[in-house]
Amino acid sequence: MSEERSIEVKVGALILVSLAVLGAFVLVMGGLSFEKTYPVYVDFDNPGGLLSGAAVRIGGVKVGSVKELQFMGGKVDPKSGRRVLVRAQLAIQKRVEDSIHSDADFFVTAEGVLGEQFLAINPGSPDKPLLDEGAEVKGIDPPRLDLFLAKAYELLDTTVEGIKNNREALGDIINNTAGLLKGLNFIVSGNRERIERTIANVEDITVEAKQLTHDARVNYVDNPKILQTVDHINDLVARIHEDSGPMLKDAREALANLNRVSTTVGDPQEQEKIRKAIADIAQLAERANATAADAQTIVMHIKSGKGTVGALVMDEEIYDDMQEMVRDLKHNPWKFLWRE
Repeated sequence: MSEERSIEVKVGALILVSLAVLGAFVLVMGGLSFEKTYPVYVDFDNPGGLLSGAAVRIGGVKVGSVKELQFMGGKVDPKSGRRVLVRAQLAIQKRVEDSIHSDADFFVTAEGVLGEQFLAINPGSPDKPLLDEGAEVKGIDPPRLDLFLAKAYELLDTTVEGIKNNREALGDIINNTAGLLKGLNFIVSGNRERIERTIANVEDITVEAKQLTHDARVNYVDNPKILQTVDHINDLVARIHEDSGPMLKDAREALANLNRVSTTVGDPQEQEKIRKAIADIAQLAERANATAADAQTIVMHIKSGKGTVGALVMDEEIYDDMQEMVRDLKHNPWKFLWRE
């Protein structure tokens, strides 16, 4: 009887040890941890294949798990002020609390191409404040390959249907395009020499235009002789303006004096003669003013190099030749009367 009891005790102990080992194995394989955790809520529009119980990792190291996935129905969260469709409640270990900052990124990824999906955390910048317990953050949705394939299939189906329904029109377009390319090829082949000559002529014209622009700039823009001549003309105009002012003033005073004299001296006939003389002088003054205006216009034309005189004045070489000729005539006046 005692032997039977000892066998039963041994069998019971073996069963209990097996159950304990099995429970420990389940706990270890299930990722059960007795470390203290704190909650963080992550909002997604679509978390993809993320499931409750999925791991939460930082740098590939598991630091928690997804405790719950809750469908919020697109309601506005009064705390964050944004619409939430799916909210994941994370249980993160307390030991990594000092590593997660307020600008941390939460995103769903997978172990390999076909591996199990988990939630990864990018801790953020060390200079930012730490993330509070129970914080509600916006997660980064995983890429929607299924949605992409669905839309690509829809686009492909629409394209195929469009080609089927417009087969004749597409054929006409292709035929017309082929004819157009054939005609262009015929034109180019038949006029290859002309096209080459035209291109060569365009290149020559470009080179000549560049050289002409350079010569014009050197000879007519940056030439110090032209600048010297323009300065001389400016001095001449300034002197004419200075001299014309006093002359016109004296003329006006003379006219005013004559007018006063005409009203006080002589008989009516003499006054009439004086008035006529005054009118003639006024006409002369007007003509003098018109002549001065014309002279100013001529000077402006000369400064801009227009006309024969402008060309002569703007060309420093002709100016030097004229000075040389005048100097020669002063020293040899007999050349006016004698021709070799």
